[in-house]
Amino acid sequence: MSYLNVPRLTFSGDFISDVSTVNNDPQHYNNSSFEPSFQQFGKGSQNGWWNPEGGATFGFQNCFVKRITGEDGTSTSDPLLDGIIGQVVCGAEGRNSGKMVDLDPQQQMVSQLWGVTFRILTAKNELLLEGKIEPTGFRDLQMRQQSGGRVNGQPLGGSWTSVLEDVVWGDLAVNSPFLLALKNKTQGNKLSINLNGFGYYYSHAEDGRFSLGRVLGSLGPWFFNEPQLFAPTRRLYGILSNGGSIFFGTSNFLFDKNNARLSIDMGSSFPVSNSIGNVSLTTNLYLAVSKKAINAPSSPNSVIVASTDIVLIGKIEYQNGTDWLNKTSAILDFNNLTAEAVAALENNQLLLLGGSSQANQYVVIAREAINGLVVRADNFVQRLDTNQTNEVRFYAYQFGKPLQNASLDITLEPATPVSPKNENTPPICDIPGNNYPAAGLSFDANISTDENGLAILKLTGNRIDSPRDYMDGQIYTLDYQLSGVTPDPASGSMMPDAFIAIHLRDYFEIPEKPVWSDIKDIMVQFAHLYPIMSKFFIDFSDPNAMIAKKEILTFAFDRDIKDPIYMPVTRDLSENKRLTILKWLENPIIDEQVAVTKQKTIAKVNVVEEIALTETITLTNNQERLKNAVRAKNGSNFSSPEITNLFEF
Repeated sequence: MSYLNVPRLTFSGDFISDVSTVNNDPQHYNNSSFEPSFQQFGKGSQNGWWNPEGGATFGFQNCFVKRITGEDGTSTSDPLLDGIIGQVVCGAEGRNSGKMVDLDPQQQMVSQLWGVTFRILTAKNELLLEGKIEPTGFRDLQMRQQSGGRVNGQPLGGSWTSVLEDVVWGDLAVNSPFLLALKNKTQGNKLSINLNGFGYYYSHAEDGRFSLGRVLGSLGPWFFNEPQLFAPTRRLYGILSNGGSIFFGTSNFLFDKNNARLSIDMGSSFPVSNSIGNVSLTTNLYLAVSKKAINAPSSPNSVIVASTDIVLIGKIEYQNGTDWLNKTSAILDFNNLTAEAVAALENNQLLLLGGSSQANQYVVIAREAINGLVVRADNFVQRLDTNQTNEVRFYAYQFGKPLQNASLDITLEPATPVSPKNENTPPICDIPGNNYPAAGLSFDANISTDENGLAILKLTGNRIDSPRDYMDGQIYTLDYQLSGVTPDPASGSMMPDAFIAIHLRDYFEIPEKPVWSDIKDIMVQFAHLYPIMSKFFIDFSDPNAMIAKKEILTFAFDRDIKDPIYMPVTRDLSENKRLTILKWLENPIIDEQVAVTKQKTIAKVNVVEEIALTETITLTNNQERLKNAVRAKNGSNFSSPEITNLFEF
C-alpha cells in the first residue's frame, strides 16, 4: 500500500548532492572542441557551470526520525512512547556514498540515485535498520518556494520513490514496538521509501549550504504485486495558477475504506517561503469529495464549488514556521471518516479547497485525476545496449483500484533536429537531436493490463552507429496513455507525467586485443567531464597514469552497476565498452595514434541525412515541457519573483 500505509515513519533533515556540472552541456562531450575553461567555475555554458568539481555524491546529513504513525492511524513524536523517534538517519558507514546522476545531458529530468544506503542508528551508532535504495529517478517536479529561490537558486522540488532492499533489522530493533510492527507487516524483506527534496542550493551563498537541500522522508511497508518506484496511490493535481506557477501541483493520497481513513502526502507540494521549509501561508485549506466531476485544467481563473456540491472531510491543520513541515513531512491522516465521506470517496474526486467554512462556496486549488485514473510506468528510466531487451512495468488504477484489461498505447516522440546552441557566440559545435533513428527501438505499440492492473512492455535496443556523433548512443522518449483516453490536462504541470526515458548505447564490438586507441576517446571524454578525478585521483587521458593505478581501476570498473564505486559514475557506458576497458587494463598496450576522424565523419554524414527529413518538425508539447523543465532545473528561466499571496479568495 506504499509509504503512506501504516505503520509509517517520517524523518527530515538535509541531503547533499555534489553533482558535477561540466557534463550538463552536450557541447562539452565533443573532444575535438573541448576547452580547459569548460572545467572552471562560472555562470553559463562556456565554462563549467556552478559545480565543475562535483563528485556526483548523494547522502543524508542532519536527518532524524521525527514521527511515527501506528496501525490505528494516530501519530506521535514522543520518544518516550517509542525509542525510534529522534534517532539518526544516515547513509553507509565506511563505504562510498551514493551517487546522483542524470541519464544524459539531453535528458536531465530523471536524475537517479545509485548505490544509496539508508540506515537508522542510535546516538551511540548502534544499528536499528538498514537497507539499500533501489535505483530510482526523481519525478513530479513542481514549484515549492514562494520566494522563487532567490538565495539558494532553485525554487523547485522533486520526489524519489523506491524500495529498500535486503533490509537488515538491528539487534536493538526489538526494543521498538514500531519497528517490530513494520517488520511484521511488510513483505519480501522490502520497505517502501519516499524522499521529497526541495530548497536545493546551487548558488554559492554565504550561509554555507551550497550543494545542500532539504529532504522530507517517509518509510512504510511494501507488498507483493505493487510497483517499486512509485506509490500505488490516488493523486491530486494542482489547477490554480499564480503568476504562472502552480503550487500544490501533485500530491499522493491513500484511501483506506476498511479503516475509514484518508492519508495524504503534501510534503511534495506544500508551498514554503524559503529553502528550509518555513511555511507562511495563511489560507484556510480543506479536503472534500466532489459530488460532480471537475475536469478543469490548470488556469489562473478560479474554479468555484458550492458547499452543497461537496462532502467535507476536514480542515488541514498546518502551522506557520519551520516546525510543522519538518516534523510531520506534511503527511496528514484523517481518521474516522463519516459514512457519507467513505461512500463518496469510492468513486468520486478528492478536492483540495481554499476558503472559509462559514462561506457557501470554496475555490478548488487541486483536484483528483479525471475519473480517478492513474497510469504510471514503474521503471521509467532505461539504459539499453544493442540486442538487449528490458521489461518496463506499467500500472493502471481507477480510484485506487487496479484497472483490469485496460489497453495502453505506446508511441515514440518525433525526432528533434540538430541545432547550434544559441547561447554561445559563436556556437562551439552543433548539438545533436534525439529520437532518431526510429529503428533503434523495437516495442509493441499496444499492451494490456492484467488483474493487478499491471502491463509489461518489452523494449529492445537495436544497433545504432553514432547518431549523435561525439555523444555515445541516443536519447529516446516514449509516451504512453490509456487507449482512447485523453491525458489529464492538469497532470505534470512542470514536466510530462507519462513518459519513458531511454539511453540506447552505440553498437560496439570488443576488440580481440584492445589497444589504447580503442578506448582513448572514452577516457579522454571522461577526463574532460569529471575534472575532480583528473585533479585529485588520475588523469584518464594519460594511459601511463591508468597503468600505474590499473588494480584500483579494475576494481572500480568491475563493480555491479548498483555499487556506489561503480565506474563510470554516470553509468552511461555500454557493457561492451566497459568490458573493453577492463580487457585493456588486464593487458595495457599503448599503440601509436590511429586516425578515427574518418569513422566519425561517416557517422555524422548519416546523421545529416536522417535529420534532413526532420528539420521542419516542431517540438511536441511534451518536448517543450521537458526543454523548459531542464531550464528550470538549471535555473536559467526563473526571474525569482516574490509571491506573497498565493491564494486570494
